[in-house]
Amino acid sequence: MNLYIMTRGRVGKQITYDSIPWSWRDRTYIVCPLEEAGLHDVRNTMPVGPDIKNYSDKFKFIVEDRMGDGEEKAVILDDDLVFSRQVPKNGKISLKTIAGQETERLITLFGFMEVLLEDTALVGVHPRQMGHLQSPPFVENGKVVCIQGINRRLVGRVPDLNRFPILADVILNASLLERGQGNKIITTFFQNWGSCQAPGGCSLTRTPEMQAEACYWLEERFGPYIKAVVKKPKNKWLGEERVDFRGQWKALFSAGSAGLLHNKAGGNTEEKGSGGAKTVE
Repeated sequence: MNLYIMTRGRVGKQITYDSIPWSWRDRTYIVCPLEEAGLHDVRNTMPVGPDIKNYSDKFKFIVEDRMGDGEEKAVILDDDLVFSRQVPKNGKISLKTIAGQETERLITLFGFMEVLLEDTALVGVHPRQMGHLQSPPFVENGKVVCIQGINRRLVGRVPDLNRFPILADVILNASLLERGQGNKIITTFFQNWGSCQAPGGCSLTRTPEMQAEACYWLEERFGPYIKAVVKKPKNKWLGEERVDFRGQWKALFSAGSAGLLHNKAGGNTEEKGSGGAKTVE
């Protein structure tokens, strides 16, 4: 199983890579634009050509091309992740950031992902938010963000991941849940991501119009389980208002696993991967 960190415009600031345990770095690849080849101080880079322009293009390249060559399991990660774990504090559960030599603890995270991917098509890591309330080792059938462990064989037919420059990860997760293929989200470790306004990454290309178009499509394609919503964010990212989405992930999985979505375009009519996911709600 390899790890793929997707990046752009962040030479010299690879936060996720700095947390990768040494024993996993030979299997970790920085997926970057061709012009950044040789500039990253890492063991392995995977430069991509000018036809691969954005997040979704890279995501599709890894899932369809790289994994299509026979690589069954892989983990795709954002480049700005900080990890944490639960610790007892004053009789309660708190979260402690993992840094320095403690990052070697993450050997068990990636090892656990590899085990779960034996019979689950998609595995994630729980966000830090509300992480102190979660019971280990995992929860099932939720939103998978920033880290996607993928079993290419179990995924089977891949949906149109680069329909939009953004949200390929959401399209994959929703498509699998709609087929009745559940996910697992690890709660022995947690992850948090940097600001969407930070230099580099999706901030270089994302626009309010792009965001709105993708979110309204998600509502049309996966409604009523995913809905587009208009938010007024305090940080003013993408303006005074922006369109986002809200998902009822467990309900989508329940409907898919019960065979209620056969008439949805691309739903259960799509081919499941061999073996299928064995998770149930």
